[in-house]
Amino acid sequence: MDDGYSPVSILVLIGFILLEAVFYGFGSAIQNVNEGKLEEEARQGNRKAARLLEIVNRPGRFVHTIQITTHLIGMITGAVILPVLVNGLMRHVHIFKPMAGWYAGTSGGPWYLDSMWWEQILFMAAVTIALLLIIISFGIIIPKRLAAKEPEKWGYHMLPVVLFAAGVFLPLTKLITLVSALVLRLFGVDLADDDDNVTEEDIMSMVNEGHEQGVLEADETEMITNIFELGDKEASDIMTHRTNMTALDGAMLLGDAVHFILNEGINTRYPVYREDIDDIVGILHMRDAMVYVEMEEYKDRPLLEVPGLLREANFIPETRSIDTLFKEMQSGKIHMEIVVDEYGQTAGLLTMEDILEEIVGNIMDEYDEEEDFISVREDGSYIMSGLTPLDDVMDVLDIQFPEEDSDTYDTLNGYLISRLDRIPQEGENPRVGFGGYTFEVIKAGNKMIESIHVFQDQEEEGDGGKDREGLGTVQGKDSNSPQSDKSKKGLVEGNDDRNHREHEGDVS
Repeated sequence: MDDGYSPVSILVLIGFILLEAVFYGFGSAIQNVNEGKLEEEARQGNRKAARLLEIVNRPGRFVHTIQITTHLIGMITGAVILPVLVNGLMRHVHIFKPMAGWYAGTSGGPWYLDSMWWEQILFMAAVTIALLLIIISFGIIIPKRLAAKEPEKWGYHMLPVVLFAAGVFLPLTKLITLVSALVLRLFGVDLADDDDNVTEEDIMSMVNEGHEQGVLEADETEMITNIFELGDKEASDIMTHRTNMTALDGAMLLGDAVHFILNEGINTRYPVYREDIDDIVGILHMRDAMVYVEMEEYKDRPLLEVPGLLREANFIPETRSIDTLFKEMQSGKIHMEIVVDEYGQTAGLLTMEDILEEIVGNIMDEYDEEEDFISVREDGSYIMSGLTPLDDVMDVLDIQFPEEDSDTYDTLNGYLISRLDRIPQEGENPRVGFGGYTFEVIKAGNKMIESIHVFQDQEEEGDGGKDREGLGTVQGKDSNSPQSDKSKKGLVEGNDDRNHREHEGDVS
């Protein structure tokens, strides 16, 4: 007599759990298997590898088999195994026996004091929870993790069982597919359509999961992430600003230009302008300059007067998408683009190397100097360049600038000037407080803040501390001066002085 604890019931339950482990493990294996490794083994005559590769490439039928099998196991467990175990417990355990004795054989007792009713609910809940823990742990989670760690091994071992189940359930699989196709057709959906559309979010989720499991290194994960972020960036986001460009005056003699390139320059291509940086007329390639300088008739002539020396300059707007630009530069074999703003003035330049660095990180050669924007002093404070990216400042100081500032300004110089509402003069040392830190200007020049001393505030937290956590504080050289009370941000000068600025990067 089966009392719920017979070997048959226990063996059936264990068998169901093992079947679930096989199918869930196989499903995880075909998701994580190395297709390249399978192809190599299949070429060497491994039949299991060839069959497994076929399943990986066309998993539809086997996925349906796995789903049908696991659902049947769940239904049978709930409909058969669960009642058997509950009845067995109720035959041997009577938690409410005293209560049952009070009302045994009577008809006047309330139904909610019936011991059989309470015991059935209690044991049903207890057995359900126990089965869930056992089935989910040993039938799903553990096999999936083990299979993901060694997918090829699991795939080979479980392949015969899955193939057998696929054959057994083939009629049922076809019936389910037919019914599903008919119902979906009512909604205008064709089951034959490719339902394997992978979104960017799906790929990024897989990349992050691969990194967490140790399949992808941190730099590989970052590289893949950077590729997807290219579409969100514009030329103005990665260009070299006009103030940092090295350009050559078209009136410079060819011999002088070659001397500069060989002794002071670090690039192979240089924009050449006629009147100023906003009038770029071509690009000088170092190789062309070396060829022409050997010709005596050109050595002492201005760059603009040497026929055929300059290559055509390509111009793009600041808003050009980086991924689109990358394809255009590849197809056109273009290595340098001049970026212009909405007024037609030069905003900066962008090279193929700039785009590649957005993907793989900074590319350094033997002539590049490491840009050290932030240095740490012995007392724990920092010396920061005005050109330090705001993202680097936030990472080092563990603070978060307001979104309106981080979206508007790229550098610490831009943020501080907006907070001060002016460009500091040489010799001035105004301060800006934010996030528990004080930013003190220690060097200003060339219409910008060049160097900043950053240190933690030592004052006791009070109203001033709250202010620093919010908009921060602004102090001039004299704390009583009107400038120290300013807290306006984002003011823009009405006069554009680009036409009057000095030509940074000019060579004369």
